[in-house]
Amino acid sequence: MLKDACTVLGLLTAVSVELFGATLEVGPGRRYQKIEAAYDAARPGDIILVYPLPDGEPYRRVALNVRKPRITFRAVHTSGKNRVRIDGSGFEYSGVGAIPRAIFQFYSGADGCVLEGFELYGARNRSHNGAGVRIHDASWVVVRDCSIHHNDMGIMTSGSGTLDSAVGLLIERCAVFANGSSARPGYSHNLYLGGASVIVRGCEIHDSTAGHNVKSRAHVTWVEACFVHDSANREFDLVDSRHYTTRPGSHAVLFGNVIVKRSNLRGNRTVIHFGQDGGHDHAGQLFLLHNTIVTPYISPVVDLSAPGSGLFMVNSVVWDGGAGQRNMTVVRARDGARLGGNVVVRSNWFVAGAVGWLRRWPALEENYVGDSVPGPGFRSPGTGDFRLVPKSPLVNKGLPWRTIPWPSFPGDRLVYGRGGRPLSARTRYQYVPSASYEPRRLRGRPDLGAFERP
Repeated sequence: MLKDACTVLGLLTAVSVELFGATLEVGPGRRYQKIEAAYDAARPGDIILVYPLPDGEPYRRVALNVRKPRITFRAVHTSGKNRVRIDGSGFEYSGVGAIPRAIFQFYSGADGCVLEGFELYGARNRSHNGAGVRIHDASWVVVRDCSIHHNDMGIMTSGSGTLDSAVGLLIERCAVFANGSSARPGYSHNLYLGGASVIVRGCEIHDSTAGHNVKSRAHVTWVEACFVHDSANREFDLVDSRHYTTRPGSHAVLFGNVIVKRSNLRGNRTVIHFGQDGGHDHAGQLFLLHNTIVTPYISPVVDLSAPGSGLFMVNSVVWDGGAGQRNMTVVRARDGARLGGNVVVRSNWFVAGAVGWLRRWPALEENYVGDSVPGPGFRSPGTGDFRLVPKSPLVNKGLPWRTIPWPSFPGDRLVYGRGGRPLSARTRYQYVPSASYEPRRLRGRPDLGAFERP
């Protein structure tokens, strides 16, 4: 009887480990001293807890190929400590043989993995594309609550060209900044995204050192409730891929973001580019919904550059930061793009310097225009606080969300919820400093821009 009971207990334990995973610990006084060793011992569903080293010293030259599914790498934050640090300096993240091109590289087979709570920096190589995190052909990978900086690339994602892999990648509550390589100024970025679908939510992405803050060739890119600012070039460069953007429905959705251009910028002053840079079409629309955009330049807010590209711009704000700029261009169309029926600009607030462009556009009466100074009523724009004062002219001016044609999305349960229904106040978010988000709660009609008034 005792033997049978022990057998049953052993089977239950084995099933429990398979369903819920074991916990492996890394750090001083723990079973494993290296993250790589814990990963080698891990099985699908396991959690690897990484404890900080004494005096905040980093784990050095971590180079991990992840090919197992549902592994969670979680940093353990002790009281008063920041994220667990990993320094890749001095290692050649070459991608040759078994060497990855990133501190953490997730491959096909690593579906459902989670990376949470780390500070990743110093990943470089001779090709100038060493990354803090790289995800290739894996789906449902989550990068959460990480600080990723001073690498050739911050985060890179890519897929094999089908909509069945690299689906539903989620980057949330991360600070991604100061990534890039001066040796390849147009080719290294804070985020360089590809694959079927990528969601970026509640992040602060800023100060790319050479390229763009966000570059994407994904079939669908969704960026929500983020603070994107001070890029060396464009804030968003949403361009083509032969395998992904030539498919119908190759959309980019920017919802509820604060997007701010750096003053005295030497690089490309366009805010958002949606189209092509590689000769392939971009068969979709850029959905600009509830964004607060600040640019002091006459360069386009939106640059469309592919025959299949379009724009749906609703409930957003474009301000010049008090610069008094004249002759601002809201949308430019080139390389086969057209300012026709596939461009909708409604229910937005524009600074007066954009009126010249708006007068050439039939929807002027469907938008609002205000003065450069005092602007549209932000709390403290000089300190990056673009929340609304109670008497802001943006209050209750937005189109109801039920009237917006929300696009379909591979892996859309991360966006819409399980029912896949149009968005509601409970499922949309607004940015919270630093690098977080909270529900955006409506009071009647939505307010224009990235925030609802208190």
